[in-house]
Amino acid sequence: MRLCGAPHKRKNWLFVGSVEAGARAATLLTIISTAVRNDLDVWAYVNDVLDRLLKGSTDYESLRADVWKQSHPEAIRQYRADERRDQADRQRVRRAFRRLANSDDNP
Repeated sequence: MRLCGAPHKRKNWLFVGSVEAGARAATLLTIISTAVRNDLDVWAYVNDVLDRLLKGSTDYESLRADVWKQSHPEAIRQYRADERRDQADRQRVRRAFRRLANSDDNP
């Protein structure tokens, strides 16, 4: 049953087959979400990190998203930072209008 026309969202990723597979899925989702939070090209970051790990790299510090971002500026998605800034600007304007409307209502 759908309420308010909201689309049904599947959560198939919750059922990964075993506890070990769940831990691996959680680790991969953490890596992906870290790349998104750092405005990185997710594919480039995950591909490079997995390649380095498979080659036996133990320099985990250099694989952190914030450190990796500094050495791979071509993988930064600038539009994401711009979108966040624009959204914050719109929110500030909405709040200013609400404050102005509230101050007019309360003399």
